[in-house]
Amino acid sequence: MIGKNIKGSLAWRNLVHDGRKLTVAIFGITFAVILMFQQRGFQDALFDSTVRIIHQMDCQLILLNPTRFALSSEVRFGRHFIDIVESSPAVKSVDPLYIENMAARLKHQGFRDRPIRVLAYDLSRPIFIPSQLPVADQIVQLRQANTAIMDRLSHSKYGFDVSDDASFPQRGDLSGKPLQIVGSFRSGRDFAHDGNLIMSLENFVDYFGYRSRDPRDVVDLGLVKLVPGSDPAEVARQLNTELGKNILVLTKNQFITKEINFWNRSTPIGPIFMIGTVMGFIVGVIICYQVLATNISDRLAEYATLKAMGYTNTYFYGLISQQAVLLAVMGFVPGLVLSLVIFQVNSGLTGLLMYINVTRAGGIFLATLLMCVTSGFFAVRKLLTADPASLF
Repeated sequence: MIGKNIKGSLAWRNLVHDGRKLTVAIFGITFAVILMFQQRGFQDALFDSTVRIIHQMDCQLILLNPTRFALSSEVRFGRHFIDIVESSPAVKSVDPLYIENMAARLKHQGFRDRPIRVLAYDLSRPIFIPSQLPVADQIVQLRQANTAIMDRLSHSKYGFDVSDDASFPQRGDLSGKPLQIVGSFRSGRDFAHDGNLIMSLENFVDYFGYRSRDPRDVVDLGLVKLVPGSDPAEVARQLNTELGKNILVLTKNQFITKEINFWNRSTPIGPIFMIGTVMGFIVGVIICYQVLATNISDRLAEYATLKAMGYTNTYFYGLISQQAVLLAVMGFVPGLVLSLVIFQVNSGLTGLLMYINVTRAGGIFLATLLMCVTSGFFAVRKLLTADPASLF
């Protein structure tokens, strides 16, 4: 019954009367939808990929140097703060995480050396959520000297085969010393890192002894697990009050938000992708306007007849809005399907985490509706200002 009402409406008939023009219109709007999805997709991928490793960590609070502006920066703090925080009644445990960016250069025979992010921790104290980043079955290999496991989403330019069916070990060099890749994991690279390695703390000390007389005394992040029932926000507030300005305690969500805000507000990357999304929106407005304006011009005499019969401006606004909504739906659906395919291709090529969830799809759909309805309001002005008597 609903389908018959839609097909019987004037808005529907005006759109489907000329199949060729309708097809061109749908293609145009689909293009605008894909453009918006791609721009937002890369922007979201930047944020998601950057904080993916944090999502995978099993902790409620994170300790860091207050001047550490981003995860990729190398501002550290003394390990003695770990002991201070661990003495709090609400804290179950604190695990130091060691990260090396600048000095870590990975090389495979036949390829040039490239920077890579290295993460290390005490293997006897697991820091990752097993369902998010399962490494327990590779602990034995990681305990061996000069070994590491490599992110499967690391760039292929490193030269290592870390695909799902890869064989290990694979030999290479890390910062001029022999290294064996003995396994793999899945996390994802980002705009600051082309790949990731995980190794034991003992191996980390051997490779990056320059950091301090005892490299274990200089910590990048402290991962805090709380006693069950503790409120992370309240514990973080209390610890910040007790520790002063020498160390910063954030909840996991606060740290993630801080990281996203840095890339979004302090670098040009966020605004660039936002401008791209706006440009896609503008392109869609122009395309949809041309379709609706042409439709009105082709049937101006018929519309004039309706005006002469007493139909109000409100009716015409509603009529053109219906056409705009129908165009939005017909253009959005293929745009969504094609974007899903393109996201899979982009994710495979870039290693970035590109996906579409309900919230993100809903946001683009609302933008598409606004795009088409805005076009309709511009297009209908010609009809509203026309004098019926002059059109016959």
